[in-house]
Amino acid sequence: METAFDEKYDDLQTRSDTSLSVIDTAYYRENNTLMIHVQNTGSATLDVASTQLLVDGVLTDSATFQIRGVTTSIWQPNEVLTIALTNPDIGFSSDVSVRMDGSNYKQLTTPTNITAGKKVYIIDGTAIDVFALDGTYEFTITDTVNTPAPRDVKIYGDYLYVMDDASHIDRFTLGGVWVNRIVYDVVNTPTPRAFAVDSSYIYVVDNYNHVDRFNRTTGTFVNRLIANGGTMTSPRDLSVGAYIFVIDRASSAYHIDRYTLAGTGGAMIVSSSRLSNPTDISASSAGLQDTYVYIVNNSRQILVVDESGTYQGSVDDGLSSSVRAVDATGKIFVLDGVNGLVTENLGTSIKVVAENGVSKIDML
Repeated sequence: METAFDEKYDDLQTRSDTSLSVIDTAYYRENNTLMIHVQNTGSATLDVASTQLLVDGVLTDSATFQIRGVTTSIWQPNEVLTIALTNPDIGFSSDVSVRMDGSNYKQLTTPTNITAGKKVYIIDGTAIDVFALDGTYEFTITDTVNTPAPRDVKIYGDYLYVMDDASHIDRFTLGGVWVNRIVYDVVNTPTPRAFAVDSSYIYVVDNYNHVDRFNRTTGTFVNRLIANGGTMTSPRDLSVGAYIFVIDRASSAYHIDRYTLAGTGGAMIVSSSRLSNPTDISASSAGLQDTYVYIVNNSRQILVVDESGTYQGSVDDGLSSSVRAVDATGKIFVLDGVNGLVTENLGTSIKVVAENGVSKIDML
């Protein structure tokens, strides 16, 4: 009896000495990977092999666990454990207890567009303000020589792509150093209005008329991917995931069209009855099990549909009547003219469990 009591006491003591703190949780679309950094904030040494990750209550068995880039069995106090999970089952949920994660208007003056990756980049007047994923302002990119009037911005891989004043697309390092003019084609695409990037191509809406495709590495014109006529009338914005999604305007009414990545099979998936002056669109990564499309609608909300156009819900927590842009990758990053950078949760729960059952929950 005494031995059993001692073992029970030791177990309780170990639990009381165990504490976890989630430093950050992020999803990266380029490699379709969920990354969680968890610190051992207790006094107990933990067994890495016994640590578990649950996504929306489902135990995962393919995550990797490393400390300082090394696979090890011992998780010492104060050390940070990096958990990586490829092909995670994350997505939008209409039923979430806490939707808004935070907001920050510091540094912003006249914000107009947004993109998110390892950091969040916001076009603000003639500059680009850079924020951490938690909304903390970090630095500003200004290049009055190459991009004096930025209009659209996208992240892919190690580069930031910036479209300048319906003229060209330049490439920067993620730290803001100008690299080159990647797209400048006065013959095929003289008036670029919006663009999207994937692993192979840069897709450009030209003069609200058609969509051209360029090689992402060389910037070489490939083809007129989607010509005017048929489904497409007056494209305003586009996003690329498992499909190409386009905000199109015809007869003074807006709709959302979907095309294959080859530019074929154009079909309307969201009609004008659901839309009111949509201005920006963002699609989930093609690598996710369930993909969604996020649309700035009526300057007041983010309309969410699945890839077939079926309504999933809307997001307006913490938003004003001046919503301008959206990018969804792990979180829903919304650019609001009044509240600045507003971060909304998708509604996916992330739970890390230590060997003795002590756990910590975060939310995407």
